[in-house]
Amino acid sequence: KLRAGVVVAHVLRIPSAYWGLTEPTESMKQHARDILEPWALLGQQMQLDLHTELMKSDDIAESIVHLANRSHCDLIIAGTHGRKGLGKMLLGSVAERISRLSRGPVLLVRGDGQVAATTGLFERILAPVDGSQAGRPAFELADLLAAQLGAELQILHVVPPLPTPVVGPYGNDMRTFNWEVALEALEQEGEALLHNAKQQATAPRVKTALIRAQTQREADVIVEYAKNNHADLIVMGTHGRVGIERLLLGSVAEGVVHQAPVPVLLIRPLQTASASRESGVEKAQV
Repeated sequence: KLRAGVVVAHVLRIPSAYWGLTEPTESMKQHARDILEPWALLGQQMQLDLHTELMKSDDIAESIVHLANRSHCDLIIAGTHGRKGLGKMLLGSVAERISRLSRGPVLLVRGDGQVAATTGLFERILAPVDGSQAGRPAFELADLLAAQLGAELQILHVVPPLPTPVVGPYGNDMRTFNWEVALEALEQEGEALLHNAKQQATAPRVKTALIRAQTQREADVIVEYAKNNHADLIVMGTHGRVGIERLLLGSVAEGVVHQAPVPVLLIRPLQTASASRESGVEKAQV
């Protein structure tokens, strides 16, 4: 649909600490070739500009990002297991590390996520907006894809949950802040963001929604909306935090990635929207 070239890559990793190997065996090489061969055949059948790449590296994520940079890829597509809880915090995943290392967009597809090829790719694209600098390039790319694919653009703003009102020391009528006024101000700000986003959108079909998170996490609201409105793709900005800060703070984008039943396209703030609009998605790496 996007007339993109495709690089299909497989990284052959040798766990030398356990096997005492320094070079892959012939059987390992053959197994890697067997993984790539069906993709090459699929590219021929679909008449795609597609070639395969077999690499050997101890760091899979770093190798993939390096290849994407060297091949001038506009997008990296990777599968993820969507781990939760302590296992995710301690083990991480190749897909998550790619999303933190890559300067360009990364499309993460969970193992249980499905996109039916017969529908003509993505028909409904969800773009959560929050007015942040990180979110702007993501919205513009979501709109660009919706326009190029003839898809419906769903623009969502989630009003973040507010803390429970705190009773002051001098009686029940004294509170540290006016909860109702604060919530109303947030909703007005959200309505303004949605209005501006709709005015800027170039997609053929656009709909907007504002939802209060209330006691839910923002990520949960986004995932629930995507399910209820049959979104095929979620496009979000991410700050790409690393280290202990990311472990402790997490992010809305990470929460969505780990729960969404559909692919999630993550855009780093330094991926400029103007560059995306000039080139579109010209080459993708799987």
